[in-house]
Amino acid sequence: MKLAHSTHLDALCGEYLVGTLRGAARRRFERAVREEPGVARQLQYWQRFTPGRYTKMVEAQPPAKGWQRLERELDLARYRMPWHRRTGFWRGWAVAATSALVILVGADLLNQEAAAPQVVQIAQLQGKVAAASVTAHLSKDGRTVVLHPDRPVIAGPAQSFELWLIPADGKPLSVAVLGNLDARFELPPAHRGRLRPGAQLAVSTEPAGGSPTGQPTGPVIFAGPIRI
Repeated sequence: MKLAHSTHLDALCGEYLVGTLRGAARRRFERAVREEPGVARQLQYWQRFTPGRYTKMVEAQPPAKGWQRLERELDLARYRMPWHRRTGFWRGWAVAATSALVILVGADLLNQEAAAPQVVQIAQLQGKVAAASVTAHLSKDGRTVVLHPDRPVIAGPAQSFELWLIPADGKPLSVAVLGNLDARFELPPAHRGRLRPGAQLAVSTEPAGGSPTGQPTGPVIFAGPIRI
């Protein structure tokens, strides 16, 4: 089939002139230009519209009134809006800020989780009411005590709760003075290694600030043996 009769001849001429017709296809087209007068004439026709013929016309500057008219009719002034008033700017800023906040919060939560020591339950302290209890946990490194009551237990304005360690000899040792039995605190160095089976934990109600004598003075409201 002669290329001169192809319905794609104009497209091939255009691709040849702009340089997108390459390789074997370009060589076939150039052979057709040499061998088929119709292809050569069509290529000459399109060559009249190449940029080289109209370079000066393309470089001509339109009158200022023409630009003003285009700006007015196309409402181009809206694209000159200051950066701080552009919706796209604030939308992008909000997305970036939100992403940064999510990353920071996630990193903080991971850091907190990594920093929090792992704990194991060591005792279940029972109260005078059968339904009331406090669970005691100890970190695996033996440095941190965590208390979790099954219901809120908060001392009054003139009271404190005091946690006692009662070893096998029966002499109570103060562990912590608390205003709330939902608590996490560091175990005093002198008591580390002493929270073991055979001892008990107890909570008494004391004056604000703790027992004035170093021994329980108020009623014991929770108590239970240590079991690890």
